[in-house]
Amino acid sequence: MAWYNPKTWGENLNKRNIQIPEKVFIEREGGHYEYSEYEPKHLEDYLESLLGGHYSKQNYINLFYCLPEIFAPVNEIASRVADANWQLRKNSNDEVVYNDPYFNKLFEYPNPLMNFKQFIWQSVCYELLTGANFQYINRPSTLQPTFDNIISLWNLPTSKLSIELKKNVDIYSSTSMNDLVQSYKEGQRVFEVKNVLPFIQLDIAFGNESDKFVSPLQGASIAIKNLIPVYEARNVIYVKRGALGFIVSKKTDASGTMALTPKEKQDAQDAYQANYGLQRGKSQIGVSSAPVEYIDTSMSIQELQPFEETLSNAIAIYSALRVPPHLVPSKDKSTFNNAKADMKSFYSDVIIPMANKYAQSYTKFFNIDRKYVHADFSHIPILQEDRKEKADVDKILGSVWLERWQNGVCTLNDWIVSNDGVKGVGLIYEKKIFELTEDELSLVKNVLNLKGNVNTPTQNTGDQAASSSNIV
Repeated sequence: MAWYNPKTWGENLNKRNIQIPEKVFIEREGGHYEYSEYEPKHLEDYLESLLGGHYSKQNYINLFYCLPEIFAPVNEIASRVADANWQLRKNSNDEVVYNDPYFNKLFEYPNPLMNFKQFIWQSVCYELLTGANFQYINRPSTLQPTFDNIISLWNLPTSKLSIELKKNVDIYSSTSMNDLVQSYKEGQRVFEVKNVLPFIQLDIAFGNESDKFVSPLQGASIAIKNLIPVYEARNVIYVKRGALGFIVSKKTDASGTMALTPKEKQDAQDAYQANYGLQRGKSQIGVSSAPVEYIDTSMSIQELQPFEETLSNAIAIYSALRVPPHLVPSKDKSTFNNAKADMKSFYSDVIIPMANKYAQSYTKFFNIDRKYVHADFSHIPILQEDRKEKADVDKILGSVWLERWQNGVCTLNDWIVSNDGVKGVGLIYEKKIFELTEDELSLVKNVLNLKGNVNTPTQNTGDQAASSSNIV
């Protein structure tokens, strides 16, 4: 391998008559443009093109892997949605089907590279970071479009996917994506519309254009723009690029201040490097042979207050994604009084609806016969607390209704309906306790195991109401 000499490189180019262009052009759809047109002239222009330009979708993915303020909230949602237990249930009675081999295979390992939790995690990340997720169903066209013929399931890389729309289509009369989209392309690979399941968050700035989608992070774009220069500034300070300060002369004569001579400057540098510092055996106090002073030219971390800035920006990003504020990492993380309520709302308002959206789409798109896909979260501890609270409330209400029935102010059906149950058939369910015959009352006592706690009402006497009101 021949190495070039940088001093003679330019001369060699001239000898070979190689022309170096003054301008470089890039080609894009619609024409070619001078490269300099895309060079940001200011930081603000750069940040705007970063988050709102042609490559913004890929840039959001890149930021996901380098900014914790973006990775953390997206992961908070994606990991929880992926943690659902994906079940196949019967339409008739909601019974879980455990022995369907096609469902079990697909919803355990949808493709050779990942399990289903990893697949859903990736799906949610794509949707939150780019505004869309496209899932490819690998089902040979020679087979029937049924659930048992699906071989694998893949997430298509949204940032690399192009959507070819059909021309002159009336959006408002279309009934499916087949009416709108001609095909999906990733490089030279073309995916048929019938094999792609799209999840799109439309950009309302473009109305109902199905190829215009936007990340919810766009709602926090100003906060993200603030984060980038803050991290840049911290990096500059920590790696000490540029001078922290200058040592200047305080020597004077009759004409004013005198500069240090080259020998005095070199002597000061040599003495500082040899004798002073934080290592053992070195001094922390310097002595100069010439009168000097130090002028600070750098800004400290404390003066910039980057931690307060990053925290406020992180809160804005978490809010855009509707992640509870108590999950924002901070140096003095405190316990919010309403943290449990926020987490329950997080599941009910964000996590479960997103999982249900995937489950309902799978049910329809996979063409599953007489069954449906369900995302179950009953194993989540904080949601189990809701069930316990409900059980405690039901127990209290049950005691209240039992007391009402025993005191003759309601029927058994009144009690049943209060619990959203199905009304009982027969007069015994429609009568109040003092209206029951002796045989009916005896039957009810045996069923409810009231034993001797219920006094038999005296029929057609003035003591009837009194005896009913004394029932315990």
